[in-house]
Amino acid sequence: MSNPQGPTPSQPLSIRLLYGSALCVQSVDCFAFYTISPLLFPNRSDFAHPAARFFLRQNATLLLPFILNCWFLRDYHIRHTKVGRVVGKTFALFHASALAMYSWSRWVGGEYAVEPFWLIGGLHGGWALWAIWGLVSG
Repeated sequence: MSNPQGPTPSQPLSIRLLYGSALCVQSVDCFAFYTISPLLFPNRSDFAHPAARFFLRQNATLLLPFILNCWFLRDYHIRHTKVGRVVGKTFALFHASALAMYSWSRWVGGEYAVEPFWLIGGLHGGWALWAIWGLVSG
């Protein structure tokens, strides 16, 4: 059956790389969150309390379906399809929110600080800006 609205434009390679890079990095994050790996958490005593471990693992439980959803819907054009715009906006919002929370926790709240902050914050900020660029460019 043909599409009455015409052919759907293909997703730009840069956006496919955006979703692919997030899938790769955040899949490793999910594993590290579930196992409380010293890769991300060298001071494991920070997670000695069962509630801390529970919420860390719950974060992975919520992150994995989100990032898989972005990956599975990556073929919907970020600007020219409604699904693509929704995926792009939620992707940008998620990563901008993560950067804001990490920054607040580190500098304002005086709470737990992720390390290396500049790498983790840079990834989230870069992904958010990359998605916003994909939504507004061209």
